[in-house]
Amino acid sequence: MSYASEDRHYAALLENALIKAGHKIIKATGKVNSSKSFAQKLNRYIQSADALIVLISWATLKSKWIRHEVESMAIQDFSTNEKKIIPIKLDSSPMPSYLTNYDYLDSTSSDGVIEKLIQSLSTGEKKDVFESASGAKEQNTLHYSKELSKKLKTGRLTLVCGAGVSIGAGIPTWDDLLFRLLSSMIRNASEARSIPFDEASVFDFQKDYAPSSLILGKYLKNHFGDNFLQEVRNSLYLKKTERCALIDSIVDLSRPQRASRSLDSIITFNFDSLIEENLKRENVPYRTIYKEGMTHGPNELPIYHVHGYLPKAGPLPKDIDIVFSEDSYHTQFIEPFSWSNLIQLIKLNENTCLFIGLSFTDPNLRRLLDVANRKKGSSSPAHYIIKKSLSSTEALDGMAKIFEEQDARNLGLKTIWVDEYSEIPTFLKNIAIS
Repeated sequence: MSYASEDRHYAALLENALIKAGHKIIKATGKVNSSKSFAQKLNRYIQSADALIVLISWATLKSKWIRHEVESMAIQDFSTNEKKIIPIKLDSSPMPSYLTNYDYLDSTSSDGVIEKLIQSLSTGEKKDVFESASGAKEQNTLHYSKELSKKLKTGRLTLVCGAGVSIGAGIPTWDDLLFRLLSSMIRNASEARSIPFDEASVFDFQKDYAPSSLILGKYLKNHFGDNFLQEVRNSLYLKKTERCALIDSIVDLSRPQRASRSLDSIITFNFDSLIEENLKRENVPYRTIYKEGMTHGPNELPIYHVHGYLPKAGPLPKDIDIVFSEDSYHTQFIEPFSWSNLIQLIKLNENTCLFIGLSFTDPNLRRLLDVANRKKGSSSPAHYIIKKSLSSTEALDGMAKIFEEQDARNLGLKTIWVDEYSEIPTFLKNIAIS
């Protein structure tokens, strides 16, 4: 049995009842001098136990030690696929995501939880006794939407958008964008009759440089020269863009609020102007900001294009640059006080940020998150990231969630999991109306 010290009174009641019912209790809780020896002892306990009871509360989530303990239990349970863990909710705290595939007991919504547990241990049946795993997922989603809604109403919510936001509207992925630019480059060479042109040649060329896409970006930038930005824009909007549910939900979230404050800002790593086009269509006032010295009015929603901006129509902005190649990423690192780095740090320090459509492989973003998180010290994460579950295999999905959440937590992020990307627009709309 694992629990936080704050929950010891409930744990004692549970322990006494289980002992009276003839069960032997092993308490996993308690630090030892050697974390290695404790891990070995914990693994022995897990292997020998018939059930792993985990008391879930706010205290559990705040304790690094208990969290590590429960994660170790879960990894062991996933590896054997025995599903020994029995979560018991003691309050309104969200269920750890890697436990949301487990049926559970909820002391906040029903009486006789201890009796139900003893009954289940005696019969081996959970179906008619426990709460369904789907209930925990729904409660988690509702909890996070309410938390973010509070931040929205106080004017302290910032959306941070990655490539995943625009893909549904027809903007190419990073790999597809590189492919289009490579096609253009090789086509130019083909017209000069220096090399043959076909899609297979482009694919092979891109594959050779796949591990170093930023270096490939530098080659493309050097090749196109003064026409580089125009070539990128042409490739970016090569196919007709269309409305998509995700951008529509971002527009809904961006609307000015009558009874409360509105969305503070949008930070986007995308070059495209799709969010702006949709805001304009819905008459939501905004201001695109893509370089130092640009400001916004008090009633305008600022949209910070921290990697540069290439609008779909009209002339390209003067003195514009985009973060596309190795040298531009180096510039972000060596200029810590650049406007784009500063605006990200300001929003990370002052607001709650909700990250959408990001893979978190950008080293500069990870660095800025790490800096902001270290400044906050030991306070709980103030930022959130929406991620799609990684695997259809329950055990692998649970283990992946543990590792992904550990990484996100180290950067000051809470992870909101969805089974499908199509769930994200509904989640954003719930923030607006919660």
